[in-house]
Amino acid sequence: MANNIPIGSPVRTQAIVNRYFVKAKKNLGQNFLIDHDAIMGIVEAAQVKPGDQVIEIGPGIGSLTEQLLLAGAKVFAYEVDDSLPEILHNELPQTIDGEDLDSRFKLMLKDVLKADFDHDLAGFFDLNKGVKVVANLPYYITTPIIFGLAESNLNFESLTLMMQKEVAERLVASPGNKAFGPLSIAVQTEMDVKIALEVKNTSFMPSPKVDSSVVVLTPLENKPDIPNRKHFNWVVKMCFSQRRKTLNNNLKNVIPDKDEREKLISSLGVDPRVRPEDLTISQFIQIAKAIPMKQ
Repeated sequence: MANNIPIGSPVRTQAIVNRYFVKAKKNLGQNFLIDHDAIMGIVEAAQVKPGDQVIEIGPGIGSLTEQLLLAGAKVFAYEVDDSLPEILHNELPQTIDGEDLDSRFKLMLKDVLKADFDHDLAGFFDLNKGVKVVANLPYYITTPIIFGLAESNLNFESLTLMMQKEVAERLVASPGNKAFGPLSIAVQTEMDVKIALEVKNTSFMPSPKVDSSVVVLTPLENKPDIPNRKHFNWVVKMCFSQRRKTLNNNLKNVIPDKDEREKLISSLGVDPRVRPEDLTISQFIQIAKAIPMKQ
């Protein structure tokens, strides 16, 4: 369908909602983005250019998808709502730069947490080339999706993700900040993290109760030496098991011996009463290396 009004404009979104009797599903965390400036801000933050291979998670009715295609990207989208494929194929531009929609856009009805990227993308993407992920994430599964993407074997150039502002603040938090915790550490040991823009709750239909942020994550060229990632994440979680307590208290379940605990904390060069959020990432790595792995 040819239409000069962007899908992400309030008038076009409302028309689509009326035409297809579609409703944003709360159980899927759906909120339709109706702020064209915010949509273009996401595309620009992701630095999408012609020829880019982009994975989109939860395209909804296609507000962001449309602009990714118009920017020249080839888009592979994961969606769990089976009422949306008809809308996407009807409402997205049928030709882009002289190519038909099916050669530039593929939709898979599948939970991205269950994705087998090599299998799913084969034949559509060139897996020898880098991939960008661009998505307006459902709030309730933001963290599992970030971890799932970080642990996959795909060659990611960047992840540009819109999420709840509070989660974004945790991702970028530094030691000494109350938001600094296991999520900050897990992500920052894998990726460089930057907040690209803020998006008000009024930019969505229906409006969520909180504002959002767009975060750009790019893989670190020189990742810290962490011999066993699973063990490291477990140790970090134990250190934060009771956030209001000292590191010494939180380590009691891991290192029952008081002298051993005090020796380890002393080796970090910090006060014995230090709280976990005041430690640096390198100090957490030091702690993880000192604690035997669980059998």
